[in-house]
Order: sequence, then structure tokens, then C-alpha cells
Amino acid sequence: MKRKLWVLFLGFAMCFVPLSRVAGQSQSSEPSKLDQQIARIKAAIGKRVADDKDRVKLQLRDGTEVKGRVSKAGDDGFTVTNEKSGQQMNLNYADVQKVNGRGLSNGAKIGIIGAIVVGVAAIVLIKASRDFDPFRNGLPLRGINF
Repeated sequence: MKRKLWVLFLGFAMCFVPLSRVAGQSQSSEPSKLDQQIARIKAAIGKRVADDKDRVKLQLRDGTEVKGRVSKAGDDGFTVTNEKSGQQMNLNYADVQKVNGRGLSNGAKIGIIGAIVVGVAAIVLIKASRDFDPFRNGLPLRGINF
């Protein structure tokens, strides 16, 4: 009986010890989810400053929302200036949960313009098809007298 338990124990040890080492290595070599999100936010702020699209709407981790212009961006944080009051807020990248631009995106603008063009074309086609009568004034045949 002892021998069967000993073999069972060694079998489990041979199966699960290598798996625990692999699991431990994968966790330590990959950055955490928070670090990845901070890197994305830092890249988004840096891109907005570089492209002169500095108007942002930020959602902070505590649930508040901040609107304004990004005036300075550094390695540890950035400064947002409120457009109405002129008040400056220094924020860390870790405090921000989500970065959005203000206004409509280019895709939304193109979609709205496309919908307007399709709507106007539909109205013109419906109006033209209702008033379409090619023989309204008779059939003009030249050279033939009836």
C-alpha cells in the first residue's frame, strides 16, 4: 500500500512541478496589466501632444472626468489645463484610466456626410420617379403626318 502511494506521489510531482515553474516564469517575465495600461495611456498622451490634438477628455481611476488641453507631458506625468477656468492639474499616468479625444472622430464625420448624401440622393430619385412621364406632351415624330 505504501509503495502505491509513493508511486502516485512521485507521478503527481513529476507532472506538476515543471508546470509550476513554467507558470512562475511567465508571470515574472510579462509586465502586469496595470503596467501595460499605463504604457498605452502614456503613448496616447504623447501622440496627442505630437499631433497637436491636445484637447482630451480623461476618465480617472477614482471615477471623475477631466476635460481640457494637455499642455505638458513628461516621463512621470502630464499637465491638463481647464479651458474655462485656466486651472492646471498635474496628473500621473497611473491615475488615468481612459483617454478620449474631444469631438467626433474622422470615421464618424465621414459616416454622417455619407448618410446625408445618400438621403439627398434618395429624395431626388423618389421625386424624379414620381414626375417621370416621357410621353407627357405626346410622341413627337418628325416627317410623319397622321
